[in-house]
Amino acid sequence: DSTCAQFGNCTTCYTFNEADVDLIKLEGRNFIRLGVVWAGAQPRDEDALDPAFVQRLHAVLNLTDQTGIHVMLDNHGDMTASAGCGNGAPMWISKVAAPELIGLPLKTGFPYNLIPSLQIDKLSGYDHCGDNATKWAAYAGDPNYNLLNECCAAINGPNPGATGYTTIAQKNMDYMINDGPGRAAFVRFWTLVAEEIKYHPSAFALELMNEPMSINRRDMYDTWRAVTEAVTAVIPDISVSIADTGEGAVLPGWVDTLGDFIPLPYLTPSEDTVKWIKASSNVFYAWHYYGNPSTPQEAVKNVQGVSADWDVPSFLTEHGGCSAWFAAANASISHSYWHYSCYCDTGPDFGNKKVPTETFGGCLLGWAGASPYRCYNDTLV
Repeated sequence: DSTCAQFGNCTTCYTFNEADVDLIKLEGRNFIRLGVVWAGAQPRDEDALDPAFVQRLHAVLNLTDQTGIHVMLDNHGDMTASAGCGNGAPMWISKVAAPELIGLPLKTGFPYNLIPSLQIDKLSGYDHCGDNATKWAAYAGDPNYNLLNECCAAINGPNPGATGYTTIAQKNMDYMINDGPGRAAFVRFWTLVAEEIKYHPSAFALELMNEPMSINRRDMYDTWRAVTEAVTAVIPDISVSIADTGEGAVLPGWVDTLGDFIPLPYLTPSEDTVKWIKASSNVFYAWHYYGNPSTPQEAVKNVQGVSADWDVPSFLTEHGGCSAWFAAANASISHSYWHYSCYCDTGPDFGNKKVPTETFGGCLLGWAGASPYRCYNDTLV
């Protein structure tokens, strides 16, 4: 149709194909960030990935292997977990991490309830259900709860940060990054992915968790380390992301330098993990930019400080608008153009199709959530 034709995919809107490769190359690009969301890749608690997911993954990577497109696999979970109206962690994780909260009205706990922008009940669309327990309970426990429940649908369209700091979202995050069975499950997921991609040379990097919603930097970095050690045992030269809260570039480099000497519990990575980061030849610092700090140049300066202190490269994997693209390019920092894929047709923008029989993907932000422009070295087109 006209949408497919406009964006280069004239064969089908249902999968990445040769027409997309042609468009990418025409625009002078050689890279894609491929979503491998945990909830879809491993919908059951077992030592295997979903067979249909694996088949689709190999189909895309066979194409990128043949056409010279480099691929970063991105666990693109937004706002932590399906059970909290977000995306990322599968429902079976939530049933262990926070079973008592599944299907209840979302609430914001301390300390996040002190920040107005993170108060879930102030969110646009929250009053569609408010505290109506019956509406929130609809489809509770269903793997597609975030898509099927009308209360979720009323708030998660613009992907608001407040959904990542609710009590259920934070219990999910704590379970995934604290040392224990949740972290072990996360490591297992990425190890299974590594086993599937190890013979695909186009798959060069893993972005472990999109915009992790936790201020517990110590356990986050210990988790990145645990995954990296597991996947590099499978693919020794794979690049693996480490990232801060929300993948922000907010902390100046001197904060981590200070943390090297005063490793504060909870807030700073452990001394041992910092030594591991500095010695690693696999990790890179992944970051996003959406207006915080106030200029992309300041974000670049912060990232350069982290890179210098920890002796790691960085990669701007997502941004809105082209100013960050130019700032990263001018600083010789790897960067990728970010544009939400049309390979989904869920939500009001696509006619509220019935999940899962009439739809093939869940786009919490809809399509074209970022800049409508395509960034080149010195122009916008």
